[in-house]
This record gives sequence, C-alpha cells and structure tokens, in this order.
Amino acid sequence: MTLRRILLGAAAVLVVLVAFVGGVVVGGHAQATGLTQLSDPLRGFLLGDSGQDLNAQVLDVLRSDYFEPVDGAKLEQTSVDAMIASLKDPYTDYLSPDELEALREHNDGVYEGVGLQVAQRGDQVVITRVFEGSPAAEAGIRAGDRITSVAGTPVERGSIDAVVSRIRGPHGTTVTIGIATPGGAEREVTLTRARIKVPPVSSRIETVGGTKVGYVRLAQFTKGSADALAEAVEGLREKGATALVFDLRGDPGGLVNEAVGVAGVFLPDDSTVVVSQGLHSPRHVFRTDGTPAAGDLPLVVLVDRGSASSSEIVAGALRDAGRGELVGQRTFGKALIQSTEPLRDGGALKLTTARYLTPKGFDLAKRGLPPDVRVADDPGTPKDEMLQRGLALAAAGP
Repeated sequence: MTLRRILLGAAAVLVVLVAFVGGVVVGGHAQATGLTQLSDPLRGFLLGDSGQDLNAQVLDVLRSDYFEPVDGAKLEQTSVDAMIASLKDPYTDYLSPDELEALREHNDGVYEGVGLQVAQRGDQVVITRVFEGSPAAEAGIRAGDRITSVAGTPVERGSIDAVVSRIRGPHGTTVTIGIATPGGAEREVTLTRARIKVPPVSSRIETVGGTKVGYVRLAQFTKGSADALAEAVEGLREKGATALVFDLRGDPGGLVNEAVGVAGVFLPDDSTVVVSQGLHSPRHVFRTDGTPAAGDLPLVVLVDRGSASSSEIVAGALRDAGRGELVGQRTFGKALIQSTEPLRDGGALKLTTARYLTPKGFDLAKRGLPPDVRVADDPGTPKDEMLQRGLALAAAGP
C-alpha cells in the first residue's frame, strides 16, 4: 500500500459479488428438459481452474457471450456496491476520484461548498454545524436540520460521502438541497457555492463572577488542529485565564493523530489517549507526547450528539484521566477507525479497519459517552444554556 490515511469519524481488499441464477449456457445448448450443458471452458471456470479472479472471469464471459451488449464498468460498480452494502457498515464505502479529493480537502480544512458540517445518524444525514457567514447560514439552515436530497437525488443509507461530494463544487456554481427541519416541513434551498476556509479553532475570554475563563472551540480534527489549539490555549493563559471550557459540540472528528495531539494539550506526557484493535490491526495504545499547553487549569468539556469519533476519543481520555468534567448531552457513539486504500481507477476504498476503546475500556460504539452534567439547550431562547452552565462550573473550580 503506497498511501494510507488513518481517519476517524464523521473507508482492504476489493471483493466483487456476482450471483448466477437460472441456466447459463456458453458454447453449448440447453436440452428440452431444461437441463444445462456446460462447455469445457465454462466448466473449468465454475470449478475455479482458471488463474483469473472470479469477477474478471464473469465479466469476460458476459462481454463475450451475453446476448446483448453489456456495460462492464456499470457491472463492476454494481458488484462493488452490493458487496459493501452487505457489510451493513455505513462508514465503509467506495470513493470515486472526485469523492476522494473532497475527503482530502476536508482533512486540509479548505473546500468549495456551502458551509455545512454533517454526520451520519442511521439512515439520515444530519447537519451538525453551519459556519458563520457561509451560504448555508445566510439561507437560514441550522444545526439539527436533516439533508433529504441533493440536486433532486434522495439521500440514501450509507451515502454521506456521496452527499458531501455532490454538495461541494466550484465556487460560483449552484446546488439545490432538500432540508427537513425537526418539527417542520421539508423545503428545497438553492445555494451558490463559495470557497470555505474552516477555522479549526476559535477562542475568547469570558468573565464569570470576576473569574477569567478561557473558552476554546474546536471545529474539526483536520491537519494542524492540535498545534492551533495549543497556541490558542497558551494565548488564553497569557490573557489571565484561570480555568478553561473546551467546546467539542458538533465536532464530527477527523484525523486520529490530531486527536492524540489535541488530548496532549490537556494531559501529561505519555498519557494513554485511546486503544485501537481490529482483526488485521494489532492492538495499539496511542499516547501523548510533550508538556500540556493547558497546564493544570480546571477544565470543562462541552459535548453533544454531534460530538463524534475523534471528539469522543479526546473527551473519553479526559474523562478517564479525571482531567475534565463532561457537560451537555450523550455523544454520537462512533467507535470505529477508517482507512483509505487507493484503487487503480484513482478512487479509493474507505473501510473500517479497527475499533477503539477509551483508556479504561469504555466501548463508545454501544451508546456514546454520557455527560457528567446533563444540560440541554432550549431552542426557543437565544441563550446558549449549555455554554453558560459550562462557564459557571469552570469558574467555580474543582
């Protein structure tokens, strides 16, 4: 393998499944009884005597002997889709060259699109964040809304990568998205794409009862996120912050190495962050490396149903180490690691290669992380109740 990017969040072998039904005749004739006579070449093929792999043999036979022209590329794609669907894993998928490029752009934190962040929840693609000033924000789309269609094509199970790929496109072009609002009617919105630069970190000082609390939010675990977070936390300390609120709400995750680096902003050197294991992936313990930028400042971590993958890794590591109190709602519950395996057509197979556990063995795949302090925002008020509770707890100290 020449390239493998370990991913969390938010796709090694390509196997193609083909089924034969009924009587198939190649180079022979069916008897009137309905029994099928097999020519010697086909008999050898069915018995596995040929050196070709199964799907190549099937395609060769169909191209040479089927009674009508066949679209080989379409048959191959259909077979790939059927095999992947049989896994019943929404995170394993074939990525076309365009979809693979979109994934790379996502991990770099820059892309052309409409300013949405999404996550897969069962059969649904749910919006977890809308970036301020983006085309989506200007159209009134909000976190919690659901995407039902893109350019007239309904959203189907396991199609999140295809959805993201269809939404993205050259700036200045348009895309129509079907939006379903909780408790409201479905509508279609036509948006003009723009070049979106996703800031990985935002921070500020909040004063609560005379106490300076540093607030820092991480949007996603893209390249450089850990370094940006460390720099922001150091800046907050220089401004006099005596406690910290770390906001992971709506963060769908991303790169596992960035998750380890982010945890290292708060945990001592050589602390266990996460344990991964899989059938073809030996058990591996990821540990922090270096002095934590946050020192020992009191810490509150905000999480919700949009906190997934790398967000859960970090939140779980901080919780297990007794380093931070989790405030908000139960997290998404995605305890799987994806890798990408490049394919000859320029695309890739994104597949689940391992699962992960928190340092104390909590399996996030079952239910997600429960908060230490449960708080729900009231959608009927402009106030951010979850943030206000987190700030108050941080200001009160341990």
